[in-house]
Amino acid sequence: MNIFNLINISSYLITFINTIKIYFLTSNYKNDNHIIFYFPVKAYSKNIVDLKYKLEKHKNIKSFLLYNKESKSEISFLDGSLFLDFSYLKFIPFRNFFLKNIKLFISSYVNYVFPPNSKNIYICHDISDAPMVNKKIEKKIFSALSKLHYIFLSSENVVNYFSKKFMYYKINKKAPILLNTGYLKLDNVIKNIKKLNNDCNQILLAPTYSKQLSKYNMTHKIDEIIMKLINNGYKLIYRPHPLDLTKKGNQGLVRFIQKKYKKYNNFKIDISSSYLKSYSQAKLLITDFSGTAYTFSYSTLKPVIFFSPNEKNLNKETLKNLYYFKDRKNVGVVNTKLKKMQTDIEKLLGLKAKYKSKIFKLRKKRILHINNSLKQSSDCIIKILKIKK
Repeated sequence: MNIFNLINISSYLITFINTIKIYFLTSNYKNDNHIIFYFPVKAYSKNIVDLKYKLEKHKNIKSFLLYNKESKSEISFLDGSLFLDFSYLKFIPFRNFFLKNIKLFISSYVNYVFPPNSKNIYICHDISDAPMVNKKIEKKIFSALSKLHYIFLSSENVVNYFSKKFMYYKINKKAPILLNTGYLKLDNVIKNIKKLNNDCNQILLAPTYSKQLSKYNMTHKIDEIIMKLINNGYKLIYRPHPLDLTKKGNQGLVRFIQKKYKKYNNFKIDISSSYLKSYSQAKLLITDFSGTAYTFSYSTLKPVIFFSPNEKNLNKETLKNLYYFKDRKNVGVVNTKLKKMQTDIEKLLGLKAKYKSKIFKLRKKRILHINNSLKQSSDCIIKILKIKK
């Protein structure tokens, strides 16, 4: 990392100052359990913030919400928030001394740097066992995850998926403890989406990360799909994957789509961190294999079209054995040809009641702690901290 520019120097200095600040704040309350919640990217975070507030109902728990430049707009206005970018920590002298009182580190994104004495928890934001990353970097990710103490997971399917991956990469001896705590994000969306009273008359198009399994995703067909839907008179919300709004993704494609279709009254783009509004306005979702498929269907009980133009070859891969792919027809249909898209849309809209029932049954089967994940997660953390209730 090149820290020798004005923006990075400023971020470094603020990180340095706030690292020292954390030391003094935690030293003044040595008998308390100090927790860091870290938000390294701009993403939906209300579920994690709710967990902070629930935990702080215990009088001997104090916590910090730490953010960086990416997540500033989502976190900086909240109580207990501080700017502290963990990517600069290796340049901070005496960092281990300043952070020595932190008992617990929690994040919903994979991290590589932690306080010296903390138990570290990763709250996985995957609702199903869809492939997390490309094979080339999967081993690196699971190697990083092995440095954690606990991983909170949404369902038994995902627990089994992680367990098999740790065994496959032969790091099961030092693997973290895997806990099925339910899906915080799903419960939070279900609770908050009820507060929105929008007309559900639009189609939500939400693809996976453009560089994820590129031979199977819909990236190369996005423009064609949008044009077809708009020309057929559908109102469309295009929500790019969050990574495609960063340098890691395909920002050029997002800008191209935004510029090309801004003149159409039945098109809009959603690049906000919260998908609540888009979910509440959509009558169905179109995706390829993004995890948002099941978050959407389980929270709204509305159907999904899985666009899979390379389905024939996908069925030859071990991917087909994942529950993500097995469950697709329980929440919607698999579309392999764009020319049949309108037919599939009208089919699903005509069978809304049927799919609502099917989705409800699948959700009950797959998500053990539905509407109870906040308590489940909090109870697990209290147990980890060895606090008596």
